[in-house]
Amino acid sequence: MINITKIKGISNSYPEEVEGTNEWYFCREEADPCNDLYDAHEIFNRDGLFKGIIHHLIHYPDGKVHSPFQIQENVYVEKPIWNNEEFNFLVVDFQEKIIRITKYIPENEKLEIVTELSLVEVEDCYNLMLETTPLTLGRSGNEGFYEIIWPEKKKIAIGKTETVLFRDEDKLYLSEWYEDPEYHENVIVRDIQTGKIIEKSEGYLRRLPNNVYWKI
Repeated sequence: MINITKIKGISNSYPEEVEGTNEWYFCREEADPCNDLYDAHEIFNRDGLFKGIIHHLIHYPDGKVHSPFQIQENVYVEKPIWNNEEFNFLVVDFQEKIIRITKYIPENEKLEIVTELSLVEVEDCYNLMLETTPLTLGRSGNEGFYEIIWPEKKKIAIGKTETVLFRDEDKLYLSEWYEDPEYHENVIVRDIQTGKIIEKSEGYLRRLPNNVYWKI
């Protein structure tokens, strides 16, 4: 017999698994429909108003909902990343032109600001996101490089079809797609200091709990 748990406090939203943990899910609540941070910034620049977006956290198996944020006009909250028993959120205030990197500790339901940056430090919000570990704010533009914005500043040349998967200390893991003639992907590991390729192999990486990754 199935067991249906009613999740209270969230409506019209589909729960998605948070990568790196098998006990947390997130739901998106938006007052102004948009695809991502870049779209939200475009809406604000065009209309002078973005109605807001947040993410709720749901714990498995009890179904308890954590809501670290309330919807605010002109504020975009990116989906959470799991980082050593806590969550990190990227928060962008378009009106104040501030980027906030925050952390949420579920155990005591405490939300803290890790650091604040000026939005003018980034060329635009295209593919602006947090990576781990260590916690890193980076941006993959269409200019052929990956830009680290915080906690250091660095640009690393990457291929046109490469996208960042995650950071592991001084190694940057990326996925590269190609068609030859069918669609395939490679896993590329680059030295974060030099940008040089350390390893390249065909396949996919899937992040699992407890810092385990499956290579397929």
